[in-house]
Amino acid sequence: MSLPTCRAPRRARPDGRARTASTAALAVALGSPAAALARTAPVPTDSSPKLADGSAHVSGDISPQLARPPVPRDSHRPRPTSPAQAAGASEAAALAGRGAGPPAAPPPYRLLRADEDYRYLRDPARRADFLDLFKYVPLGPRRRVALGFGGETRQRLDRFRDLDWGAGPPRSLSWLQRYMFHAELRAPHFRAFAQIKSALETGRPGGPRDIDRDDLDVQQGFVDFELERSGLRLVVRAGRHELAFGSGRLVSPREGPNVRRSFDGVSLILAVRRVRAHLFVTRPVATRAGVFDDGWEPGQWFAGAYVTVPSPLRGGQVDVYALYLDRPDAVYQRGRAHERRLSLGTRWFGDAGRFDYNLEALVQVGNFGAAPLLAWTLASDTGVRLPLPWRPRLGVRLDVASGDRGPGRPMGTFSALFPKGSYFGEDAFVGPANFWDAHPMLSFAPLGRLSVTLDWVCLWRYSLADSVYNVPGEPVVGDPNDARFIGHRAGVNLEAELGRHIGFIVTAGRFFRGAYLKQAGRTRDVDFIATWLTLKF
Repeated sequence: MSLPTCRAPRRARPDGRARTASTAALAVALGSPAAALARTAPVPTDSSPKLADGSAHVSGDISPQLARPPVPRDSHRPRPTSPAQAAGASEAAALAGRGAGPPAAPPPYRLLRADEDYRYLRDPARRADFLDLFKYVPLGPRRRVALGFGGETRQRLDRFRDLDWGAGPPRSLSWLQRYMFHAELRAPHFRAFAQIKSALETGRPGGPRDIDRDDLDVQQGFVDFELERSGLRLVVRAGRHELAFGSGRLVSPREGPNVRRSFDGVSLILAVRRVRAHLFVTRPVATRAGVFDDGWEPGQWFAGAYVTVPSPLRGGQVDVYALYLDRPDAVYQRGRAHERRLSLGTRWFGDAGRFDYNLEALVQVGNFGAAPLLAWTLASDTGVRLPLPWRPRLGVRLDVASGDRGPGRPMGTFSALFPKGSYFGEDAFVGPANFWDAHPMLSFAPLGRLSVTLDWVCLWRYSLADSVYNVPGEPVVGDPNDARFIGHRAGVNLEAELGRHIGFIVTAGRFFRGAYLKQAGRTRDVDFIATWLTLKF
């Protein structure tokens, strides 16, 4: 059977930084002198490993120590992104944010705000942002014990036409508000960190989803005990905290949706030379819409180990991990049962000259009820930075994830565990289970602070006996039919950057139904546009 073909849109150019084609940021400076300097001078970078696009790698990432010297940028590394990308509410942008500025300029905000380290502000001369006064407030003359504060607000509008491919309301416009505030106490070998959140939603037909609303609750509340000796750094973390590993395909704080994700438990974070390890035992936090009523997902446990080591290839690194999820009530096309799933995988990422790569392979074993479980996925994200004006990057993602082949065989539906919310795009129509895709993209920067990304993703079902799933991993279409092609989506994103505190993002796309959705009774293509403003401090 011939499959529909998709072509990437013509006039576009990649920037070699943010990897997903579903986000774009427009940042507006607050006018501080540091922001003006940040456009021209080099910046000291942190010592954490970087992805192929120069972004911060977040598996067990430990923030830089006080007054570490600048790390020279290798000539084969791509140009780092500005702090404004981290200030924008895009998860991919936050992962990519490194920033540029004078030696005393503040670092960019991190995807995990708890990873930020402002102990360099023990030296008042290093203040370069007027908000640095709140980042390190010493409590004694020796300035070794201090308080720190930070927060953000995000105001987002989502508009859909013909939601759920015609099965939902013909028009949908929702206003999503997020407010977060955190405080920390730092002392030698100890830190206490607390963060509260409020997520509100207005206008969605049928009311808010779990990922849209949480009136007021604790997002994070933990203590760290830290030991550093002879190049070895060990952190023991206990309490409620966020987790993020690799490129966010399996474990992410879920930045895109209105309510972020966190876990209750214990983490052991180890860094020695160029090796980093993160071991954890946790329970996923369940989102409830009220005030201080979030609990645990009933009966669920999530534990694992994630290790990053140098790659034998120049300019690269390797992740190796084992992740175990126990869910008493898992739902797939096959049915509902107790799931015990062990994920064993590796990720190779880096760059060589103008070429960058991010390759991942994973197998899952365990049980689904009385049936054995065997699932897998392969993913690739490769690109090349072209020596042309506007700094174009031409890239392509090729991914495949197994699906179930029906009763009498091992349960075969791949589970992405706790993935980022915008897997194939901010519209989040289709999730990473029982699929294979081709996803070309082209990014370019026609102006110094303006970048454009155009992308086109084409999706097919891997197994005809299994359904299509959403990002949380739930089947979203009825009984499977004999068609394989799900559909394709064209997207455009615009991003302009001026500062580190304010971000404005616009993304738009259209999802065209394929034969599978048409046979399933979906009568309309879907149009989507979103825009959001984020302020961070």
